[in-house]
Amino acid sequence: MRKTILSLVVAITFCATFLPAQGRGDGGQRGGSQGQRPSMGQGQRQGGQMGAPAGQSTRQQDRDRIRATDQQRDRLRSCDQTADQIRTQARQMARDARGTQFNADRARQQRDQIRERLQTLQQEHEQLMTGLSTEQREALQNRIQNIDRIRERVNTQLQQLDAELNQNNPDAKLARERARDMEQSMKEWQKQYRIMQSDMGAGA
Repeated sequence: MRKTILSLVVAITFCATFLPAQGRGDGGQRGGSQGQRPSMGQGQRQGGQMGAPAGQSTRQQDRDRIRATDQQRDRLRSCDQTADQIRTQARQMARDARGTQFNADRARQQRDQIRERLQTLQQEHEQLMTGLSTEQREALQNRIQNIDRIRERVNTQLQQLDAELNQNNPDAKLARERARDMEQSMKEWQKQYRIMQSDMGAGA
């Protein structure tokens, strides 16, 4: 009987000491695994934050790839200024062609000045195109094509203006309309240079 009681005491003592220790061990493992989860979340957030600078870096590299040289910047500015001069002259010509204010000789002089400046602009444009690298041409292809289309339109408008002003008694209304059309085309042409300046980091 005494042996039986002694065995029970030993068994109870064993359960009281061993089992709680095992429970604490499990709890420690669960706590450890929970402690690791925030670390993984932080890693994910850090990865997301790192993605934005990478995209910005790529865009910056694209801009740097076609950035204008000092010479290209000067040529872009010259093209922009010449296009603006032609636009201003065409606008003034349209204003001078109003009703009784129309003077055919004065209109012909303005037309000749526009032609001279247009020739200058085309020369400046060709110099700009010649100085572009292959990468710049590819990146600016849409702008270049737009300018080519506008150039063709302006040359046609100048021919129409010639046809009207070469008559003995030019129609003031038609001359004014031709001048306004040319003014609008030159505004679009100039806009393309402004966009190219922005794309190439050459300022407006």
